[in-house]
Amino acid sequence: MTFFSVIIPVYNRSHLLAETIDTVAMQTWPHFEVIIIDDGSTDNSRQVIESRYSHDRRVKYFYKQNEERGVARNYGLKMAKGDFAVFFDSDDWMQPHYLETLEKVITDNPGINLLAAKYNYNNNGKIENHPALQNLPEGCYDRSLFVKGNILACNFSIRLKNHSSEFFPPERELASMEDWLFLLANLETDKIFIKDRICVTMRQHAERSMSNNQKVIAARWRATDWVLNNLNLSNTEKKKIIAWSHYFCGIHEYLDHKRSASINEAMAAMKEGGLQKQFLLLLVKSIFGRKLIKAIR
Repeated sequence: MTFFSVIIPVYNRSHLLAETIDTVAMQTWPHFEVIIIDDGSTDNSRQVIESRYSHDRRVKYFYKQNEERGVARNYGLKMAKGDFAVFFDSDDWMQPHYLETLEKVITDNPGINLLAAKYNYNNNGKIENHPALQNLPEGCYDRSLFVKGNILACNFSIRLKNHSSEFFPPERELASMEDWLFLLANLETDKIFIKDRICVTMRQHAERSMSNNQKVIAARWRATDWVLNNLNLSNTEKKKIIAWSHYFCGIHEYLDHKRSASINEAMAAMKEGGLQKQFLLLLVKSIFGRKLIKAIR
């Protein structure tokens, strides 16, 4: 019996992939398959899979031309045999209890379609919690939790059997935002249960898709346009999405040491969303700079 289909897109991550799959293989819940969607890798990802996991019938490898993660995840959904799909990145680690935790949530909440657990970060050996998730109470949440942005990354699960869901947007220019858009679309008429237990560790490294700030900024604005044009939103939701997109892009401009651009984004965020604490803090940081703030402290 296959209950979970763990879907892992990969592109040129052969040096990280085996360690990721090993953490899936060590799950305490035994009824799962691992679907590797190789999105046109040019490294030795295929060789890693064939040499290390050819004996493990749970691990299934599919190669396709490069079309970015949204299309790769959609391909994985079509190949999946489980009752639930569990989305996962090729450079992260599952805690051994992850699938068991999800199964318990499903058993305790009959009819649930979307669910997730919490995660932390491994930043060069230092474990850090996600600030927006750390104190979030366990329970069901609607789309309003994600209007500001995606606090779950790709770490969520969705029912496959007897449930109709939206697919990931396939456009290449939406890469790095496809998980956010998937959640917004599927939570239009549904809710997601978030378990108060850390079950995933995300590895912070220079190759992560969110490390190129200008690319992320461009993707966020394209994603914002997609949301405004494709989803049924109230005027309040539209203003909130625009405001928090300005804030999100201002953070990445600040990280790229583009203080003038960051100031402009903070001002635009306040114009759309009012005097939020986060917007004001970004403005102050952008005006004075990190060096001066550190010196004052």
